Amino acid sequence: MSLTLARCLILNEAMTRCFTAASARLKELILEQLAAWGGGLAPRRIVIKPNWVMHETDPVFPIAALVTDARVIEATLEACLALYPRAESILVGDCPLQSADWPLLCRQSGLDAVIQRFSGEHKIVFRDLRKHAFKADDSSFLIESTDEHGDPCGYREVELGTASHLEPISHQARKFAVNDYSASVTRSNHCPGSHRYFVGQSFLDADLFINLPKWKSHQKSGLTAALKNLVGINSDKAYLPHFRRGAPKWGGDEYRDENRWLYWAQTNLRENIQKRSQLAFRLLKPGWEMIKRMRGIETRMTTTATVPKKFYIAGGAWPGNDTIWRMIYDLNLVVQCADAHGQIHSMPQRNYFTIVDGLTSGEGNGPLQPLPRETDWLVCGEDPFAIDAVLGWFMGCDLEKLPIIAQRANYAGSDWGDFDLNELPTEIDGQAVRLLDSPINFHFAPPPGWRNYIER
Repeated sequence: MSLTLARCLILNEAMTRCFTAASARLKELILEQLAAWGGGLAPRRIVIKPNWVMHETDPVFPIAALVTDARVIEATLEACLALYPRAESILVGDCPLQSADWPLLCRQSGLDAVIQRFSGEHKIVFRDLRKHAFKADDSSFLIESTDEHGDPCGYREVELGTASHLEPISHQARKFAVNDYSASVTRSNHCPGSHRYFVGQSFLDADLFINLPKWKSHQKSGLTAALKNLVGINSDKAYLPHFRRGAPKWGGDEYRDENRWLYWAQTNLRENIQKRSQLAFRLLKPGWEMIKRMRGIETRMTTTATVPKKFYIAGGAWPGNDTIWRMIYDLNLVVQCADAHGQIHSMPQRNYFTIVDGLTSGEGNGPLQPLPRETDWLVCGEDPFAIDAVLGWFMGCDLEKLPIIAQRANYAGSDWGDFDLNELPTEIDGQAVRLLDSPINFHFAPPPGWRNYIER
C-alpha cells in the first residue's frame, strides 16, 4: 500500500466498502457491516428507507431492477433485531411515485413474504408513506387509491430558507417544475429566501436512519443511489423542483435548445390539456403519436445493443439540468441535520448508514425503465457522496461530469462530501484501493440524454 493511500485511509473514516458475489452471503455481510459501524448504538426509533419507486409495468424493465431487493430489506431487519433489541420501533417505509401500486409492488418483488414473516414482530411496520396515492384506471388516468397509505406520525413542512441549495437560482423559481404534479404547489413552496419540503414525520423522529437504495442509472441525475434515494422522504412530489421550464435559450434547463419547440408543444399538451380535459387530451394525443412516428422519436430504450438515436429527451433528462442536484442535496441536508421539529442544525441530528442493493442493478433509461444488470454487489458506507462517487466510477462515469458528485463542495451539511476524488479510498472485498486507480468498469449503458457525454 502506498504512503499516500495509507494516509488517506487514516484520514477518511467514512470508508466505502464493496462486496462482490454478495447474494450468497447477504445476511452475513449486512450484519457484519452494521455491527462494525454501529454495533454500540442504542437507537429507539429506526427507519429503513428502501427504494420503492414504482411497480413493474413492463417485463422489459423488471421489478428486480426497479426497487430494493426484498432480500436486502429482510437481512437488514434481521441485523437490526439482533443488534438493537431494545429499539422501540422499526419502520420500513418510502414514498413511491403517485401512480405506484404499492400492494402490487410488494407481490412482484417478494416483499409480501417478508412482511408476513415479520408480522409477529409488533415493533416492525412496513408502510407506504405517501400522503396521496393514486392508481391508473382503464384509460390511464389517475384515480385516488383506497389502499392503506400515509405516515402514521403525520407530516411536517421543513423550511430550509437561504440554506437551500436552490437559493442561488431562486430568482427563477417561477420556472421550477416537476412533470405531472401541480406547478402551483411547486412554486408556492420555493421562492427567494424560502424553500419548503413536505417530510414524513417518521423520518424526522428517527435516531437511526438506514438508507437502502437500488443502484441504477437515472435520466435526470445520471445515477440514483445513496443521495437520490432520500428524495423519497418527501411525501408530496409537487414540493420537489426537478428542472426549470424551457430550454437554455429561454432561461430553463428542461431540455436542450435543439427541438425545443417540439418539446414545448408536447409539454403544453400534457400539462395544460391533459389535466383540464380528459376528452381533449384523448382527441389530441393521436397527433402527438403521429409526430413521433414521422420523426422517428423513441420513448422506450429496450436494449443496450441498439440505443435509439432519436430518443425523447425532455423533463430535465440531460446533463444540462442544473436544478435536480440542488433539490437532492436539500433532502440529504434534511435527513442529516433537521431535528424532529424540522429545525436545521449545523451538526448531524441522527445516525446514518447506507447499504446499497447492487444485486441486480439498473442501466439505461432509469429510474423507471432500467435494464437489468446482474452485478451481484453490496456497497456499504456512511458518506453518501463517497458511496455515489464509488458507484459512478464503477458504472463507467466521468465523475467530474456528474453534477450530483461534482457539486459536492457546495453541500451545506456537515462533513459529507469532504474528499478529494483523486485520493478517495474504497475497499473491494476487504482490499483497499484508491478509487480512481481501480480498473473495474461495468460499462453501464447511460441514460439516452447522457450518452456520449458521461462515459469515461
